[in-house]
Amino acid sequence: MLELYHSEPNTFFLKALLVLIEKHVSFTSHYFDPTRFEQFAPGFPRNVESDLHLEREGPVLVHDGAIISSSFFLLEYVAESLPGLDLMPGDAHEHYRAHATGQFLSLQLAPGVCALGCARYLTPALQAREQTPLKASIERIKPQERRAAWQAVIEGYDERALAAARERLKGPVRRVEDALAASPWVAGRAYSIADIDAFAMLRNLPELAPQVVNRAATPRILEFLERVSARAAVREALGFARTAKPEQTFVPGTEPSRWG
Repeated sequence: MLELYHSEPNTFFLKALLVLIEKHVSFTSHYFDPTRFEQFAPGFPRNVESDLHLEREGPVLVHDGAIISSSFFLLEYVAESLPGLDLMPGDAHEHYRAHATGQFLSLQLAPGVCALGCARYLTPALQAREQTPLKASIERIKPQERRAAWQAVIEGYDERALAAARERLKGPVRRVEDALAASPWVAGRAYSIADIDAFAMLRNLPELAPQVVNRAATPRILEFLERVSARAAVREALGFARTAKPEQTFVPGTEPSRWG
């Protein structure tokens, strides 16, 4: 039995939906709202790894009772363990490129994307709620680092921090742009989990950081985003949305202490 616990099809949650849909495997969808802290409700699947993984609120896959967390690990697991489209094609070097790119983008791209998305959309939404019950819910979150990330979202981000986040995006964005100059896809000659991973995190940047991702600076990334957006799996994944604008749903993401 295959079950996916996910939120709106954006960032980490979009990755998980896409890889399962690309594989054409049947799964049970369990939607939850992380901004309402439904991931802490009784019965939500968890283990030590899912509680401590760096993305914190990301998707959880349950396969015959086994809990898989951390979105790139989830991509690897699905690619290697389930039948369907080969999402780790190519030779050993291309496999290495896929793994290395996923690790790099998880630590260098995802934090900035989440910070910018939270600042624009999640902070105003949380600040508009009744603060006493909201802060009481956050005080119950464990571990401390996970709780601190939500507290930081409520407090808001100053412009200096956001400018630094945009500046840090330039390195990973350039890496993807250069990779697409060398091959049709991020990790080589064929579509792979590296493309799912990069697409899910990059697709928001033309709006969140237009000075970093734009037609002049990153033409290959924009063409890549258009190419992947046209895939049937993307359209199907976006159909899991329960809000009108899933691209505006963000969670704190990877620990800032790992990329500051």
